[in-house]
Amino acid sequence: MLCPKCGKESNNLRVCAFCQTPYPTAGSGEGGTPRFTRAVAGPRDSKATPASAVASDPRIAMARRSRTKSWGLIGFLAVFTGGFYFVTRDKVIPVGIAIPNLIAGPMSPNEANAIINTTNRTAQVEVTNAGITVRVPATTFPERRDGQLAFAQQYARADEIVQGHKRLISFIDPMGIKFAMADPKLGVMMSR
Repeated sequence: MLCPKCGKESNNLRVCAFCQTPYPTAGSGEGGTPRFTRAVAGPRDSKATPASAVASDPRIAMARRSRTKSWGLIGFLAVFTGGFYFVTRDKVIPVGIAIPNLIAGPMSPNEANAIINTTNRTAQVEVTNAGITVRVPATTFPERRDGQLAFAQQYARADEIVQGHKRLISFIDPMGIKFAMADPKLGVMMSR
């Protein structure tokens, strides 16, 4: 509707949305029915703001920065989550295949004796003619597969340094299941 007082167009049928002037009704005797017009592009009034003024409005700029910060934070969290997953996930360790030592540093005879003595104090070690069986208790059993393999490799290296030759060693977890094996010819490998 076109307001008779201010001349602006509004979709409201009772009152002008801009100046709050009531529109004339059919029974009031002031012109009969309201006049409906269609919007025509014309000069902007003083209350309308040009595009450059909208762009420089600090509230709009703040809203855009907030939106950018929100998406930036979401992106950062996605990258952090992906990186955390790839860093902390278990490495793929095949069963039945000997892989190189995970801890590749040199080991002195004193360090080898310390590893053997520490393991013998905490675990049940049975020596037979066929080889050695090491039953690892739950308190010292590594949870991750790469830790289990590293434990078996270090013990096998220490045993070889102390004894002077490689022996067959079976490593048993707290549930009584063999989790790794040190073969004198093939090396240390996971068995489950």
